Formats: sequence, C-alpha cells, structure tokens
Amino acid sequence: MEARNRTIEQWFGWIADGAVVLPRFQRYEAWGSGQVEGLLESVLRRPSLPVGALLMLEVGDAPPFHARPISGAPEGGKAAYHLLDGQQRMTGLWRSLSGDYDDFAFFVRTEPQDVPEVTATRRYLKGGKRYPVWCDDDAEVAARNLIPLPLLRPGQEAADAAKAWVKGVSNGEMDRAMALNEVITELRSRVSNYSLPFLSLPATTNRETALDVFIRMNTQGTALTAFDIVVAQVEADTGTSLHERVEGLRARVPKLTHYGEPAEIALAVGAVLSGRPPTRSTFLRPAFGGELVDVWDRIELGLERAVRFLADEAMVDAAILPSDPLVTLMGAFWADATEGKDAEGAARRLARQALWRGAFTERYQKTSATRTALDYRELVAQRDGDGPLPGLLDPEQNPLPEPAALRTGGWPKTRDRLGRAILAASLRVGGHDFADEQRFSIENQGAREYHHLFPKALLEAEGWPRRLVFCALNCALVSWRTNRTIGKKPPSIYVAERAEEVGLPTKEVDRRLLSHCIPPDALRSDEFETFLDVRAKMIHGVMSKLCNGEDVGLHDVV
Repeated sequence: MEARNRTIEQWFGWIADGAVVLPRFQRYEAWGSGQVEGLLESVLRRPSLPVGALLMLEVGDAPPFHARPISGAPEGGKAAYHLLDGQQRMTGLWRSLSGDYDDFAFFVRTEPQDVPEVTATRRYLKGGKRYPVWCDDDAEVAARNLIPLPLLRPGQEAADAAKAWVKGVSNGEMDRAMALNEVITELRSRVSNYSLPFLSLPATTNRETALDVFIRMNTQGTALTAFDIVVAQVEADTGTSLHERVEGLRARVPKLTHYGEPAEIALAVGAVLSGRPPTRSTFLRPAFGGELVDVWDRIELGLERAVRFLADEAMVDAAILPSDPLVTLMGAFWADATEGKDAEGAARRLARQALWRGAFTERYQKTSATRTALDYRELVAQRDGDGPLPGLLDPEQNPLPEPAALRTGGWPKTRDRLGRAILAASLRVGGHDFADEQRFSIENQGAREYHHLFPKALLEAEGWPRRLVFCALNCALVSWRTNRTIGKKPPSIYVAERAEEVGLPTKEVDRRLLSHCIPPDALRSDEFETFLDVRAKMIHGVMSKLCNGEDVGLHDVV
C-alpha cells in the first residue's frame, strides 16, 4: 500500500475527468450540513487541519467492481481509481464548492481571519420559488458579509466568476473591491493547495482483499452499518447491487416503509430464512452476502404477504406494532407458506396465533433475535408437518396476561409493548371512527388522535395516578373533534353531546364504541374504576380469541 498526497485542485481535476469513481457497493451520501461545515473550516483555516487520508484502489484494464460517479460529478471518462474510503469527505467538498446542494447554500464570512466561518443556509421551495431569496441575490449576500462558497472552487471558471461577483457587489468602490479580491484570492489559494493524502492499493489487489480492507477501515471510528458491509459482500460475491435489490423491494412492497427501513428488515428476514438469528454478528459473516442473495426472492414474497397480513390484523405500521421482531417473524413465515384455500387458511390461523402471542406476552423482551429465529423454525415445523407445539404458543412457557395485568399497559403512543397490543386488539375488532364511521386502516390512521376516554383533566382533578390516566385501557385512536375541547366533562356528557351534534341514535353510538372494545354502559357510568375492569375483561376476551388463531369482529364484544 502506497501513501501519496494530492491537492484539492488535483482531486477535482480527476473527478471532473471521471478518473475517480465510487465502487457501487459504497454507501450513499450520509453527511449533514454541519459535518460539511466542519470539513470546510478545517481546510480553510490557517494553519489548516488534517481531515484524514483517503483509501484508493488503482484500476487496471478490468475494473474489479461496478462503479458510479461521486454525487454531483459528471459521468464518463476512464476510471483510474475506485474511492474505497473517504466518500463523505470528497462528496462534501465537491458538492459544496460546486454549489450542487438543493437543500443548502454554503457561504464563508468575508472578514479576514485565520479560522474563517463557514455557514450553511437551508433552502426550500414555496410556490415554485426558492427561499430564502437573498441566497440568490449577490448584493444581499455581500451585505451580510458572506461569500458564496462556489467562488472558491479550484479552476479558472470559478476564478472568473469570483472577479465578476466582486465587481458586481462593489458598486465601483475600489477599496471594497480590493479588499474582497484579497480575501477571496487568499481563500481560493487555501482550498486549491490544501493537501489531501491518500493510501493506494495497487491494481493487482484482488476483489476479496480490497473488500476486506474496505470493511476493516470502515469499522473503525465511524463504523459502517451492517447493511453497508453486506452491500460490499454481495457485490464481491455475486457482482450484483444490493442497493438495486432493496429499491426493487420498495417498489414491490411500498407499505413496508411503514414498519421501518426496508434494507434493515430485509437483512433480518434473510438471516432467519438462512437459519441464523438477525444479529450484527450474523450480518458480518463473510458468507452472509451470498446467503442473502440466495433467499432474496423468498424475502420479497414473504414481506409482501406479511405486510398484507399485518394490515389485516390492524397492525398497520410501526406506531401500532407492539414489537419489532414480529415483522421479521411474519416476513420469514410467509415466505414459504402455501398459497391457496385450505392450506393458506391454516397458515393464517397459525400466523395469527404467533403474532398476537408475540404481541401480548414478554416473549421478545430479551434475546429477541435468538427467539425470532427459533420461533420461525418451530412454527414452520408445525405448519408444514407434525412438529411439536412451538414455545411461542405454549401457554406455560409463554403465558398471556390476566385482565388485571392489562391495567399495566402504558399509553400506546409511547413504545409500551403491552399498551400497543391492547390498542391493536381494540382496532382489530373494527375500529370504526366515531365521526365518519370508516373502519380503521393505514389510509385513515393519520387523521386519528390518541383520545383519553376519561378526560385527562377530569382524572387529574380527581387525583387518579398518572399511570392510570395514561393507561392503554383509557385510550382510543379516533378522529373525534371533541378530543380537543371536552375539558373536564365526564364521558356521559361529552358522548351525548357528540351524538346529538351529528344526529346519531344511541344504538349507533354503542356500535361504534364497541368496535373499539369500549363498553358503552361502563363508559357512561362515569365510574373510572368500573370502566377499567369491564374494558380489561372485554380486551382479554378478544385477546384470547386472537391468540387462539380465531378471527374476531363486533359480534365478539356485543
């Protein structure tokens, strides 16, 4: 490995000619504006500060990896180097000095100083116009004692632009023009002559060695994510792009994004389908990239079917889902489940048992990755043969909570697992909206609010503890206008007022309440203790049916 130095001006010449490119497995641009500001200030200050060495791989006649240009750089040309480490630094320099960011405009203060201040101003579109408008007005920029950073880019084109900018903002004032020219000339020199060192691997380095060096260098300091490393493994093992596969997954299962980052979900499902727990140590195994590609078609099918199933069970996104491992488990389970009438019906019943037992029990509180992989194997053994009762479904190993324990379920808007399970079970009955009567779905979830059935102000005035004021049994997810205006009114009053306002008979009000597992009579009693007891028993009954694999509806709570 050879160490060398190149100035930013030389680097930019290489990039513009297409001589420096990124291997396709590299992560995408990740730095924010603050990191770019810090990088630029290290370059511009006197004395300058080092920003670390880059890692390059020389490219021979046969490039070892598929490549893409640095973000914002032109395509074409013959690649001489693959940039293995330093993408964020080089991209930040190239894009900021080229004015290539849509969301930010970078400036440097005009005052001569050893540590120039670089600032990024956020840009946004409104009515087809970019704001703040002063960023595009040279006179306004100069009035703020700022210089547009692209004027400091190495090369004659930026030098000519800098001269024109100074002339335009000086208004014929020679002293001001001379002062600005002096500052810009000095800053341009600092940028152009800044030495950016790099280590170079020779063109004779094989793919496996280059990948190993890439991973080792990027797991020190700011570590690569597991996904970044698997991307490199897939590229090395198969010559295909995992980024492209993930984009295909997004297109096939667009609603998967409701549950998290599709790339991370796919890795977890792939690990389970490969017979391993979805942990970082699994993802970092050298063979995992190839194993992931081998099961990729199953991952896509499993997640497509799993997302439909989860929506049917009212767990429409991560805000409702009681426990993250459930997405992994369902994705793996549905990857190979038989499609078609009787067999699929039996699989659905088994999946429902597993989903709701995983939601209502503490199965995934600890060692969730290991248990997910184990539960998948045991569920598949029972689904496809005569396997023993899975531990997840065993009431002795994995007991369900009693009605009294449901009181401990916290406010579902937080990440309380039991609270979310209670909310999901109540919505599973139907969750018809109190206003427009729509059944709960991902399409109308955004219009709904977490509503205190017994108003918070009322309970606090009566001295109820916060854990009960904000318990899941006191919550419903509805778009109810009165949610923001009921104050301390007891339920009997605000329910009656709301029903009268929209002209609903008592029978219809009761039906909509019951579709959320809300007992109408107990709610109208205005007795909070009574209400908690009755609703806990109602939720417990629905929970028991779901955990037994049964479908539930309004008839189960009437």
